[in-house]
Amino acid sequence: MIGSSNRWWAILAALSCAAAAPAWAQPKGEEWDYALTVQMGGMQMPLPASKVCARPDEGNTPPVDKHCQLKERRVSGATTNFRIVCGPPEPGELKGEFTRKGDRVEGRYTMTQGGESMTVVAVGKRLGACDPSKPVALEGKK
Repeated sequence: MIGSSNRWWAILAALSCAAAAPAWAQPKGEEWDYALTVQMGGMQMPLPASKVCARPDEGNTPPVDKHCQLKERRVSGATTNFRIVCGPPEPGELKGEFTRKGDRVEGRYTMTQGGESMTVVAVGKRLGACDPSKPVALEGKK
């Protein structure tokens, strides 16, 4: 079942952190505050808000888990479509689309594993500049 899979929850949580590369190789980042809602089996569940310091060249594509590969990423204007394939040990796929509208981004992606799927709806608001090589402090924590 998808809900019990640690990897899928880790991918979901990965929206709250960016993969770090050497500071000299990274362009200036943009800090985003995301509100996330999971839809599965006719139910909806809000997730805690998350902040991300993303590099502009990532095109709002979620970070990829070590057992996963970004297979497709198409950018057309303000919209980024992507497909991520995972496995083994737990094969699955994540497909989605994000569209940037000024200082706002809206998107959704569907995670499929073992014939089951869940959809995540994300709405993000750009907060300003950030350094992608440093972790983003979660609200109320330093």
